[in-house]
Amino acid sequence: MASVEMDDGFEFRIYACFIQQAFPSTVMQLIEKRKKDAGAFILISPYISDRTAQICEENGIGYFDHAGNCLFVGHSIYLSERGNKNPQPKQYSAVSIFERSSVVSSLILRELFEDTGKVWKLKHLSEKVGCSIGQVSKVMGFLVRNAWAVKTAEGYAVSEPGLVLEEWGRIYGGKEVFSYSCYSLDSPSVLEGKLRKLKQDMGIDSYLTGISGGVRYAPVVRYSKVHLYMAPEDIQEAVGYLGIKEVDSGANVVIFPLENDSYIKGCRIIKGDMVVSPLQVYLDSLQLRGRGEEMAEAVLKKEIIR
Repeated sequence: MASVEMDDGFEFRIYACFIQQAFPSTVMQLIEKRKKDAGAFILISPYISDRTAQICEENGIGYFDHAGNCLFVGHSIYLSERGNKNPQPKQYSAVSIFERSSVVSSLILRELFEDTGKVWKLKHLSEKVGCSIGQVSKVMGFLVRNAWAVKTAEGYAVSEPGLVLEEWGRIYGGKEVFSYSCYSLDSPSVLEGKLRKLKQDMGIDSYLTGISGGVRYAPVVRYSKVHLYMAPEDIQEAVGYLGIKEVDSGANVVIFPLENDSYIKGCRIIKGDMVVSPLQVYLDSLQLRGRGEEMAEAVLKKEIIR
């Protein structure tokens, strides 16, 4: 604690707290304890995430990290610095559960979003997903530390589904994904009709996603490009059947190889078309230029968070 006296005679106290890992949940606990203290409270940590910085700002708390990012408001003093890259961010940030390669974590998250108001016991959730309790505990612990979920006597529940999806979408689109970019002379509706016949004639499944999938849930935008998932071993045969060809530019059909079944968890048949879940539509639409974000937002409000 330090006492500061300004030139105009105004005095106030500064309470500084250093913590090695400033998880949002930890910061919220500190804020709760310091509510009765009169004066300025400053959090100091090697790494301050955007989420932690947001919590500090919303609660009138100052912060400083080793990269020089800071916020301090006291009397006539205002200091703010954002955007400095931490020299060793990975050392202080938690391992992400949102990477595309984190298949089990993805399945756990998707189960949670089947009903964001549900309270889960770790054992029940692990049995539902078909994974170990340890894996479920890791995911829920990550969400709790980031103040996106809460732990109660009854179990765990997602408390900030919108923030979880925002972070998931950001990381999900962080790496380029391999896809087959193709061109078809057919309109989207005709091509989608051929995809239905492809299933009937050849037994090849395809799952609409992106805007072409999203309009099945929330018809808010028009589209001229079809995005879909398909098993890798079926793609070349499907390309021949559909009469489309791979192109370097000007594609109006994009096929994503179905690397694992997490992408099609919760898929639905809507008017004869197989469509990925609203959650997958949301994640994929966020990555599209143009009207993709609008589509994602519409599906989010209509189907995911109601």
